[in-house]
Amino acid sequence: MTIFGFLFIIEIFAFISFFSIPFLARRFGKFLPADAGTALVRSFHIPRFAKTRSPLLSKRRKKLWIRLLLAALFWAISGSVLLNLLIVLNCPLTMFILLWFCALAACVDEKLHLLPDILTLPLLIFGFYFSTSFFSTLSPAASAGGAIFGFLLPTLTSALMTPFFPRSLGGGDFKMLTALGSWLGFLDLFVVICFSVIYFAVFAVIRKKKTGPYGFSLFISVITVLVLRHFGLTDYLIPFL
Repeated sequence: MTIFGFLFIIEIFAFISFFSIPFLARRFGKFLPADAGTALVRSFHIPRFAKTRSPLLSKRRKKLWIRLLLAALFWAISGSVLLNLLIVLNCPLTMFILLWFCALAACVDEKLHLLPDILTLPLLIFGFYFSTSFFSTLSPAASAGGAIFGFLLPTLTSALMTPFFPRSLGGGDFKMLTALGSWLGFLDLFVVICFSVIYFAVFAVIRKKKTGPYGFSLFISVITVLVLRHFGLTDYLIPFL
C-alpha cells in the first residue's frame, strides 16, 4: 500500500468516526448511568419511528434529523482537519484516539452536563497503555505522574473552593483530568488546565452563565497544547501561568 492510499484510508476513518459523535452523544442520554458493556451495546442503535399523522410531530422530527446531520457533518470535517493537524505537528497518530474521546466527552457533557466513567476510564487505560509502546513520546513514569497530578490538583482546588463555591467541580472532571494526564504528562496537563479555565470563562461570558459543561473547554485546550508543544512554546509558558 502506498503512503497516499494509507492516508486516504485514515482520512475516511477520521471522517466516519467523528461523524458518529453527535449520534453517540444523543444515545448516551437514553441509557446512562450504565456499565461499559451495556453502553457499548446501547450506543449503536437503528432508530425506529412510530407512524404519526401529526404534521407538527413530523416537522419536529425532520428538524431534529437536520440538526443531527449538520452537527455530524461539522464533526466529520473537524475530525479530518484534526487528523491532518496531527500529521503536520508530527504527533503520533494514536493521539487521534485522545481527540476522539475528548470530542465525544465534550458533546456528552454539553448535552447531559456530565463526563461519564465509560468514557474517562477507557481513556485513562489507553493513555497508560500507549505510554508503554513506541507509539508514545511519553514514558510510563511521566504518564503515571501526569495522571496523579490530574487527580490531585483538582482535588486540592475543590477542597479549597468548597467553602465558597460548593460542588464547583464534578466527579467526571476529576477523572477526565486524570485521563488527560496519562496522555500528556504533568507539564502539558498543567497548561491544558490553565487554558481550559480561560476558555471556560470566555464561554461563561458568552452564555451569561457562571456554571456549565467543562468538557468542551478541555477539548479545545488539548488541541491548543498540542499546537504549542510542536513549536516548543509550552515550556516558555509555564513561568507565566
